[in-house]
Amino acid sequence: MTVLRSLAPLPFVLATAVALTGCSQSQGRQLAQNSGGDGAYPARLTLDGGALPVDTAPIQPADAIWEAAAPDRIAFGVPGRQPLLTIACTHDAAGAASVQIVRTTRAEDGAKALFAVIGNGRIARLPLDAVRSGEAGRWEASLPAADLRLDVLRGGQSIEATLPGGGTLKLPASREPGQLLTACRASDSARPA
Repeated sequence: MTVLRSLAPLPFVLATAVALTGCSQSQGRQLAQNSGGDGAYPARLTLDGGALPVDTAPIQPADAIWEAAAPDRIAFGVPGRQPLLTIACTHDAAGAASVQIVRTTRAEDGAKALFAVIGNGRIARLPLDAVRSGEAGRWEASLPAADLRLDVLRGGQSIEATLPGGGTLKLPASREPGQLLTACRASDSARPA
């Protein structure tokens, strides 16, 4: 019984200590002194020499579609224009198959990002590197065809793919991405038996 009586005020003591740690008159005085004494918040300054950040991401054109660009490559975009997304199957000298992903959207020089792809009951984060900067930038990744993260392409359902700062692609349902991945994996002569 004595142990329970001594622990009873503990929640009250902890709650009081937490509440008092947020109070500090010296911080309030310091803010007033640094802001010129009028009690207003410090002003935001614009720094010269750098480009202003773009607040809105590029918007996907309404007439973008999937197209078979070659037997081992598909593209998503507006026909007759540069594709917004390209998925291709490539092979190295030993015959190992890889899936190359190219996303065309704004990029900063030397940037790296995770391309979030959601679809077919899966979520994947694929690492992309910016290889060309500017508004018509180019992001690339090359992943082994056997990489299980690529299963997000299989299933024929719609896919949503987001690149931070580069916008979101809402890819319509299509069997082409999954068929390309299946064919690429089957062509991998370097895979274990």
